Amino acid sequence: MNHTAVKAYKLRDYRLTGWHERIVGRWHYRQLVGDENWRNGWISFDTVTFNPDDGAVYCGLNSIDGDLLYRFEPATGRFTSLGTQQWTDAFDVKIHRTLLHNPADGCLYFGTSLLHDVDQQREARGGKLVRYDPVGGTYEILGVPVPMLYIQSIAADFGRGKLYGFTYPAEALFEFDLRTGRSEILAYTGNAMFFSQPHNPVVDADGWLWGTYAETRAWDEKLSDTPIRLFKYHPDGGRFVWFDFGLSRKADREQLLPDPAAPPDAAPALAETRHRDDYGFCDSMAFDGKRYIYAGTVAGVLCRIDTQENRVEKVANVMATGRFPALAFAEDGTLYGAGGMKGHTQVIRLRPGADHIDGFFNLLDPSLGEGPARIHELAVDRDHQLYLAENDNHQRSSYLWTARLPG
Repeated sequence: MNHTAVKAYKLRDYRLTGWHERIVGRWHYRQLVGDENWRNGWISFDTVTFNPDDGAVYCGLNSIDGDLLYRFEPATGRFTSLGTQQWTDAFDVKIHRTLLHNPADGCLYFGTSLLHDVDQQREARGGKLVRYDPVGGTYEILGVPVPMLYIQSIAADFGRGKLYGFTYPAEALFEFDLRTGRSEILAYTGNAMFFSQPHNPVVDADGWLWGTYAETRAWDEKLSDTPIRLFKYHPDGGRFVWFDFGLSRKADREQLLPDPAAPPDAAPALAETRHRDDYGFCDSMAFDGKRYIYAGTVAGVLCRIDTQENRVEKVANVMATGRFPALAFAEDGTLYGAGGMKGHTQVIRLRPGADHIDGFFNLLDPSLGEGPARIHELAVDRDHQLYLAENDNHQRSSYLWTARLPG
């Protein structure tokens, strides 16, 4: 039987202790910064992208020291720091989602995010939008679109010269004009009850930005059945469409079966009642370039948005342990996804026209005897090798993982 070939690549390799015993729910951020082992060793690979221009994988980190961007060479397994510390300040500690490659200029675009507590907000300028030129090795700080707030995710419409982003911790949607450098807050998208924005938004073929927002029921004491909903926005005329529906839930009936070859104890249950916390939170989005936006939810559901008919179709319950933050298309239209929690991580594959999903479990590097604790994002190269970004490992530094799937 063919097995998934998995390998870990270590940028840093600190062993971390005390998370459950003394840190979680107890420490302030300043204590985390003040602890040498956690300050230097607790890194995450939050975002990865394959650059077709040079064949390298670019890695955006969560790293308290501000060393946030690395180039990874698949042929050699080497990491190279790209020197973000020349412009980061003490509050730029994360490139969360996403690193976007612009085929027109060959540059990478991203935003910076935070870890600091609310009591330092007056010291912190806010998240920066940044352009990096891989050929010249140069950075340009495009702006700070929303002072004091940081950038959780971005999407691009490079043809129209637009970047869009969602802020954190207060949730707002902004638009940034690459030609003029002007930024504008378009809308608030959250409420006082929970996080609602998509883990990453996308722009469709007609220039509509798709995301999620939370209902605001200031007159009521109870959530509706659909507290997280979809919206789309178009820059021509500043048009919003606020939908009354959101992404699919685990209990929704339409679905495809998981790979029958998957271990039975790892396969998602096919009959579930709706979990009380399954609100359809969006964990990932990927556009197929034509009609459909595929989305993964925090509850582990794969669904797709028909951008022409403005409706959501459920595909399958695929992540048994929840979290589905990674989706990416290969050049041939194959969709890859990854997620999972607490070491129970997995990868899925949906080929164009297929009536089933391939599931791959037990992602272990045989030389280490372990796999990723969580997977936050993935990238895929021209040879269908996957690059899995591990984050939030509280026992050691997170690693970059590669996976080559059988079949």
